[in-house]
Amino acid sequence: MSHLSRTLPIKRAAHVYLVREGQLLLVEERMDDGSIFYGLPGGKAQAGETLAAAAVRQVLVETGLTVTDLMFVSLLEGELLTGTRNECYATFARFTAEFHGELDPTDPEVVGVKWVPFEMVEALVRYGPPPEVEERNPLIWLPTKDFLRGKTRSYYSI
Repeated sequence: MSHLSRTLPIKRAAHVYLVREGQLLLVEERMDDGSIFYGLPGGKAQAGETLAAAAVRQVLVETGLTVTDLMFVSLLEGELLTGTRNECYATFARFTAEFHGELDPTDPEVVGVKWVPFEMVEALVRYGPPPEVEERNPLIWLPTKDFLRGKTRSYYSI
């Protein structure tokens, strides 16, 4: 079967860089294996939902904050987790935004929300196995590394 004849499910997601005084807001979520994962607030878009609308909705649920004035930062896309049960074609948008409100997550998977100094963000990221977990793929974190260094690109190919 040729590479182009495969049909991959499409995963569309959006995440937001919320910044305050040199700190980035991260959410703490419990993974299926019980470990804690630190990630950007945001998540999957629903059918027919724009990536920007998904970002606003997911940030509210995961952090309690209302975001406004979304500004596009970058798009990351390509085949992800090839050969695993979660294989998909990923389209992930990254935004920055203004925000207001109190930290009050209502997503049951979120166990905490934390402001992390830019220089400490990377130390919280876990790379490596299990391979079917996209959040542990270093390529997923490349746009964030670049953002923290002030050197963002608008497009990243997985």
